[in-house]
Amino acid sequence: MRESNSKVTTNSVPMSSQRVIKPGIKRRRPPLACIQCYQRKLKCGREFPCCSRCVKTGNANRCTYRNKSANTSSLDGFSLDGHQGSGAGAMTMPLHTPVSLTETPERPPASSNWNGKTTHLKGEENITKFYGCSYPLNFYQQFTELRSYIIQVKTKNPAINAIRDEIYPLANDGYRISPLAHKAVTADTLRELIPKKPVADTLVQTYIDRFEVLHRVLDKSTFIAEYNRHWSNPLCTPTSFVVQLLLVTAAAAIFHPEIYIDAATQQTVYDHAIGWLGAADSWLNSPANQPPQSWDILAGHCLLLIAKRANYIQEASFWMYTGGLVRWAMAAGYHREASPAARISPYHREMRRRLWATIVELDLQAAVERGMPPNIGIEDFNAISPLNIDDNKLQEIQESGHNLPEGMPRDILTDTSFQVLLYSSLTVRLEICALVNGCREQDDFQRVLALGEKLEVELQNIPEWNNPRNSPRQQQTTMYVKRVLNIHLYQYILLLYFQFAVQASPSFKSKICRRARLEASLKVLDHYQKLIVDEKVPEQACRTGLVLAALNVCHEIYNEIGPLITVAVFPQVSPFLIATAEKGLYILEKRVNVTLQGLNEYYILSMILGLVKSRLWPESRVTSDQEAADRVIRVCTMLQMRQAVIQPDYFLPGSVSSPRRLDFQEKASSMLSNGTTDLLNSIFSEDFEFINDSNGYTFL
Repeated sequence: MRESNSKVTTNSVPMSSQRVIKPGIKRRRPPLACIQCYQRKLKCGREFPCCSRCVKTGNANRCTYRNKSANTSSLDGFSLDGHQGSGAGAMTMPLHTPVSLTETPERPPASSNWNGKTTHLKGEENITKFYGCSYPLNFYQQFTELRSYIIQVKTKNPAINAIRDEIYPLANDGYRISPLAHKAVTADTLRELIPKKPVADTLVQTYIDRFEVLHRVLDKSTFIAEYNRHWSNPLCTPTSFVVQLLLVTAAAAIFHPEIYIDAATQQTVYDHAIGWLGAADSWLNSPANQPPQSWDILAGHCLLLIAKRANYIQEASFWMYTGGLVRWAMAAGYHREASPAARISPYHREMRRRLWATIVELDLQAAVERGMPPNIGIEDFNAISPLNIDDNKLQEIQESGHNLPEGMPRDILTDTSFQVLLYSSLTVRLEICALVNGCREQDDFQRVLALGEKLEVELQNIPEWNNPRNSPRQQQTTMYVKRVLNIHLYQYILLLYFQFAVQASPSFKSKICRRARLEASLKVLDHYQKLIVDEKVPEQACRTGLVLAALNVCHEIYNEIGPLITVAVFPQVSPFLIATAEKGLYILEKRVNVTLQGLNEYYILSMILGLVKSRLWPESRVTSDQEAADRVIRVCTMLQMRQAVIQPDYFLPGSVSSPRRLDFQEKASSMLSNGTTDLLNSIFSEDFEFINDSNGYTFL
C-alpha cells in the first residue's frame, strides 16, 4: 500500500512546478477542438465527442462543421435537431449512446419486443423523431457486418470523406431557410405562373394518364372542359381551378424533366414546379380557405399532397399532413355515407366517395413510408366504395340529375378501376400497417398467414382486362394500372412477413416467410422494370416499395451465404438476384440525378450490395468494394456540381424581371430546403453513425 502511494506521489506534479500566470499577461484561450479538427478549422461544441481523440483526451467536443445546434432549426412547426433527413430518405439514431468507431462499439442488450430491434428513435432528451418498423432504411440493422464494411471501404477510398466535406457546408445554417408564414398570393400572380399552352397540354395529359387513373380527385370531363375555357378567357377562370391546374402540372413535372420552360437559362418544368407548389400552398392555407370545407379546397389540398409526394418535397412531414387532411375530410363528413335525406346530389355523393378513398390511401401510404400506424382505422368510417364507372357517365348523371347507375363489372376497365380494386383490399392493408407498426408483440403466426391469404386473394382478383379492340394507348394504360396495383399489394406482403423472415434462428415459419417476401420483392422490381421499358415511366417516378424490395433481396442473399439452401445449392440464382437488386439501385441513381432526392437510400443500398457481393464472391472482393465506393463518389460528385440548386435565387428564375414571383420565392425555397439541404445534412450524419465515423472523417 505504501508503494502504491509513493508511486502516485512520484508521478504527480508538485504544486511548485505548475505554471504561474503573471499579472498583465493575457492568458491563452484553451482549444475547443482536437488537433486534427483545429488544423482543419472545424468548429466544435461541448455536448458530444467529435472524434476518437477527443474521447481519449476527455475533450468532450463535437464538430459542428456538419451539425448545427438543436435550437437553430424549425420545420413545419416542430423544433428539430440539426440532423433532420428528408422523409423516407432519413434514418434515425440507433437506440444507444454514440461511441467512437476507433474502438469496438458495445451492442445494446436484446429487446424482448422485436419492434425495438426494427425501430429508431432519433435525437435525445426533448428533441426526438421516431421511425417505425415499416420505414425502409431501418432494414440496415439486419446486416450485422455493414458497420465495419463501410468503415473499411471509406478507409480505402478517402475521396468519399473528401467530397462529403465539400457538400456539407451547403447544408449549414447560411443556406437553410426556415418556413415562412403563408403570404397572400393574388389570383393574378397564380395565373402568371401557368405555363404556356403546349407545355400545359403535355403536363395535364400526363397527369390524367399517370396520376388521375390512380388517385381519383377530379372529374376528368369537368376539368378538361374548364381547362379549355381557361385558354379562351383566362381572366374568368376561378382561382380554385387555377390552383388545381398548377398542382396538376407540378405533379406531372416529375415525368418531364426534359421539357424546358426557358431554353436560355436551361430552366425545366421540374425547376418551376417548386414555385407552382409554393404558390398553391400559400393560397390553400390562406385564412380565407381555413378550415377547408368546400370540395374544391379539399380537392386542392389532396392535389397538393400528391404533387409534393411526386416531387419528393417535405417528405418528413407527409404523414402529419395526411393526418390533418383526414381530419378535415372527417369534419366535413366525408367518412360517413350520406343519408338519403342529406341535401347532396348523386353526382356529389360519388365525388365525395372518390375523394375520401384517395385521402385514406395517401394517409396509409404515408404511414407505411414513415413506419407509423395509419391515422384512421377501418372502424372509423363507413363510406362505401366508389363506383366502377367512367367519368363521362358521371357527367351525364350530373347534367340529367338522375340517380347513379350500377357500377360496371370488375373485369371491365374504367376510369375508376384502380381505386375500386385497391379500396376492396383497404381493410386488410390497414390491419397490416397497424400490426407491423403497432406496439404489441407480433408473434401470432396464424394471423399473419390469414392476412397473407387475403392479400393473395386480392392479387388473384386483379382482372386481365384483355380487350383486343383497345387502342395501343388503352392497352398501355391497362398494363400500367395492373402493374401499379400489383406493386401496391406486394408491398404489404413484404411488410407482413418481415417479422418471421428476419428471425435469428431458422425455422419452418421463417422459411415460409422468407420465400414469400423474396417472391414479392422480385415481383415489385420486375414490375418497375417493365413499367420503365414498356409504359415509358421514368425512373424518378418509381417509388412505392422499391427500396424495401431491393433491401429484401439483398438480405435474402446475405442470409443464404453459407450452409442454407438457395445460394448454396443453386449458385446460378445469386447472380440473378444481385442483378435484380442492382436494377433497383440504378432506378434510385436516376432519381438522385433528376430530383436530388433519395441519396440516403442510394448510399445504403450501394454499401449493402457491396457487402453482399464481397461475401458471395470473396475472390473478387477488391473489385466489389471499389465498385461500391465509385458509385457513391460518382453520385456525390454529380450532387456537388449541381450545388446551385440550393441557392435562394434558383427556384424561381426570372423573378427579377417578374417581381410578383418574389411573393412566394422564399416559400418555395423553404419547401426544397426541407428536401435538398436536409438530405445533404443527413447522408453522413448521426442518422447513420456508422457512416459518419470519426476515424474516417478525422484522418483525411
